Amino acid sequence: MPCPSVVKISASCAFLVATSALAEDSAPPLAVEESWQFAAVRDGVSVWFRRFGASSVNEVRGEAVYDVSAVALFAVLGDIESYAEFMPPTSVSRKLSADGSGKSYYIEIDPPVVSRRYYCMDVNLTHPRSDVFISEWKMWTAGCMPRKSSLVPMRDNHGRWRLSALSPTKTRVEFQAHMDPGGQIPTWMVNRATLSQITDTFGSLKRAAMLPRYASATAPEPQSDLTRAAATSKN
Repeated sequence: MPCPSVVKISASCAFLVATSALAEDSAPPLAVEESWQFAAVRDGVSVWFRRFGASSVNEVRGEAVYDVSAVALFAVLGDIESYAEFMPPTSVSRKLSADGSGKSYYIEIDPPVVSRRYYCMDVNLTHPRSDVFISEWKMWTAGCMPRKSSLVPMRDNHGRWRLSALSPTKTRVEFQAHMDPGGQIPTWMVNRATLSQITDTFGSLKRAAMLPRYASATAPEPQSDLTRAAATSKN
């Protein structure tokens, strides 16, 4: 995603900012798959990582519980064309679908220190139950052209957000993704920065969901495939 752009992610792109290792705020939760390694808890976000196939860049996972409605959070995740406003380091997010489906996007990110990256992604928004909202994205390369030749293509970016409504105003937020920026960035730097950026991405999502145009969103009817999140009124 989206990077998210997120990948600072957006959804789809929460990585690439060289920072110090996360400081652990509390003991790790107990209910974790054995293959995942716990990294830290910061600002209420628990973060894990694990090896991903033959890639040297780790897969990452984050989880938090926020006093924000799942509907508002889902509306943010669905407003992909606005990611540049609130999901750093996303700088460009442009819909590519000509048929109005709204599922394909061209994304650019502008992280500090390293070169700008670009990628194209397909996004699938689902609302399988009244209390569950999911945003999944996957990258594609065929026909994905950069706006400028100086942009570096990402090697991989796919994952998902899962929102579980615990009450009308409380949501469990789960994030899982593999985001390989490509290029010549040292792997250790990517893996460390990715873990650090997870909490920033969660924070960006939470803050955006409090904006009036998302906080006032109405819940869509449960269905298997949504091309957009809940309708929002732009300010």
